[in-house]
Parts: sequence; structure tokens; C-alpha cells
Amino acid sequence: MKQPDARTRADRLRRRCGFDGNGLRRRVDRIQWRAGLLLLLLFLVIAPIACAHVVWSVHTAGVRAERSEAATRHRVDATVVGVTPLESGREVNVIWTGADGAPHTGRYTSWRATAIGEHRVLWTGPHHSLGEMGPRKHARTVGDDVSAGVAVLAVTGLPLLTVYLMVRLGCDRRRYRQWDEEWADFDRRSRSP
Repeated sequence: MKQPDARTRADRLRRRCGFDGNGLRRRVDRIQWRAGLLLLLLFLVIAPIACAHVVWSVHTAGVRAERSEAATRHRVDATVVGVTPLESGREVNVIWTGADGAPHTGRYTSWRATAIGEHRVLWTGPHHSLGEMGPRKHARTVGDDVSAGVAVLAVTGLPLLTVYLMVRLGCDRRRYRQWDEEWADFDRRSRSP
């Protein structure tokens, strides 16, 4: 069997999407098609604008956080001097030598098992706040951008999809009612002499 060419496939797709002058289509079919097309166009207008705005805001905040953390967080090699178990995690006391040569002490909460005398690579921020995580990486900012974009598309698309499904349900009910009426009319006409 011969494969249809690109023009034939495009024509089939056009007809399948409802872009034809099919006289057998009912009014309810056209209403459903127009509602679906209108909601799709609405999504194609609203979603990119909302997505661009939100992703731009998230990206700007992420880059600002990257720069701020890169400027204020510094790596230190610390030695564990005390560990206190908590309900969740451990409070770890450490000591390290700062860039000025003075000894500093601090504490942070860790989920990892830690023993006294262990050496840890930690990051200190303003006012000697400690943490195991370094400055924010650009990959995290990009991940936040993608997550925000997907969330905006879902938040924009789901209500429109819900409206379409409600329209389709109403059109299906009306279509089935019309079919039942037409079959009953056909039955009456075929029985009468």
C-alpha cells in the first residue's frame, strides 16, 4: 500500500481538526470545536506572556542570590569539637581559623553522622553563620526557572482545560439527546404506512 504524501497527511489533519465545510457536522459539533479553538488560542496568548514574566522574575532573583552568596559566603576548614543529638539531626560545634588568623567558633545543624575531631568543609556567611552548602550555583537558578515555567503553564492551562471539558460534557449530552430524538423520529416514520 502506498504511503500518503505530506499534502494528504496535512489535509487529513486539517479535516480531523474541524477545518472543513462538512455538511454532516451538527451545530453542537461546531460549537464544541469553536470553544476548543477559542480556549486553545487563549492559552497560546496568555501562557507565554505569564510564563515569560514569572520566569524572568525567578531568574532575576536567582542571579541576585548567586551574586550575593558568592560575595558573602566563604569556605572554611573546620574541626568538630562537639556534637549534640537533636530530635531531627545533630547540632555540631566547630572551630576554625579565619582569614585574619584568629580562631572562630560556631555551630550548625547537620543531618550527617559527625564525630568529634572530624574535619569538615563548611561555608560561613555574614556574622559567621555556618552551613554545609556553598554559594548558590547557576544550575539551581536554571532549575528554578524551569520549575517556575512548568508551574505557570500548568496553572494557566488546567483551568482552560477544565472549561473545555465542561463544554464538551454539555455538548456530548446535547448530542446524545439529539441522536435519541432522531432515532425515535426515524422509528416513528419507519413504522407509519
